[in-house]
Amino acid sequence: MANSDGRNIIPQPQSSPAVVPLGPVASVDLSFLPEPERKALLADHARKVLDIGATAQKLHLDVNVLRATLDQLAHTTREVSESGNAVTITHTSTTNIGRTEIKLGNTEEARSGRLTSSQTGERNWTPIYIFVGIAAIVLIAFLFAGRH
Repeated sequence: MANSDGRNIIPQPQSSPAVVPLGPVASVDLSFLPEPERKALLADHARKVLDIGATAQKLHLDVNVLRATLDQLAHTTREVSESGNAVTITHTSTTNIGRTEIKLGNTEEARSGRLTSSQTGERNWTPIYIFVGIAAIVLIAFLFAGRH
């Protein structure tokens, strides 16, 4: 941008910065690098800063959704309990921030705080064990039948 006599009002940078901030305190001196390498590093640094910002926004969104869900579940539990009914609410959620498992209510089951194995995400291996056991029995039967 120029003023009335043609001089630049906003100074234009002549070269890439020689120091890159890595956080509130730390920085790296890049003055020893040639200009093209400094520009490439700064461009890469800017992309990564944007990626971190995008990830932070996703996590913030997940936290807000979880907070709203927990508030709604707590409100519903409170309403049902105040009306004199027994209530147990379980909820599991897996998001970018991790897995959240909750149990709310006024029953003994809710007070125990224990979730079933399916609610905690554990896989039920019993059918697989049964199938492997049957396959082993059939294999052993064929081996004995082949010898006699």
